[in-house]
Amino acid sequence: MGGLSPPGISPMTLLLLGCLLGAAVSAGCMGTSQTPETPSPVPAPATTYTTYSPVGPKPAFSTSITSLQKRMRSDGSCYWTVTGSVTNEGDGAARNVVIRFMLIDDEEDMIRATETVFVPRFPAGETKIFTVDPLPGNCDRQYHAGVEVACDIP
Repeated sequence: MGGLSPPGISPMTLLLLGCLLGAAVSAGCMGTSQTPETPSPVPAPATTYTTYSPVGPKPAFSTSITSLQKRMRSDGSCYWTVTGSVTNEGDGAARNVVIRFMLIDDEEDMIRATETVFVPRFPAGETKIFTVDPLPGNCDRQYHAGVEVACDIP
């Protein structure tokens, strides 16, 4: 029988060695563990939202406070008058522009009073000047003014 077996080893011995080798290799895979394996937590995929801004011309606002004046009423109380300018420096017009003027307490850095101006359409390159009053405050306090702009893009 000269077949595939090496000289001096019978095919029956080779078969037996192959079975033993297969049993030894698979022995680790056949057993059951004493403690159940706890699955590792898999984090949920993060939900991401992409916001696409409209393509084309967009408004961009710059603001400045040109005047803040303390005024007295006949009853001895005080109010402030604020004048400010808003410029659309962008390359597109804006719709539904909301301009909020604020009287801010210097010591507490808190908004004391606000006045809102609405502009339905604000063309690119245009500057508008607004004067708002009365913004009530305490006569013995120091204030500064601020302005914020929000709008819809056409």
